[in-house]
Amino acid sequence: MLPCQTNCPHYCQGCHKTCAQWRILQQRQHEEQQRKKEYLRRANEACRQMLHSYWQAGGYIGPQMGH
Repeated sequence: MLPCQTNCPHYCQGCHKTCAQWRILQQRQHEEQQRKKEYLRRANEACRQMLHSYWQAGGYIGPQMGH
């Protein structure tokens, strides 16, 4: 089911293929997805750098046995 199907007074079967509002919604969703991917990529890189620095300093990340 299309998200506009219940809210759009002009909805008819297949109308999303030529609907300008649908294209705008799709574009906004795509842009939001790209922003989220970029945020996760940056967060992953920051985490990777921090772990690498910790490893370079001789740290060990693992289960703490007997504590």
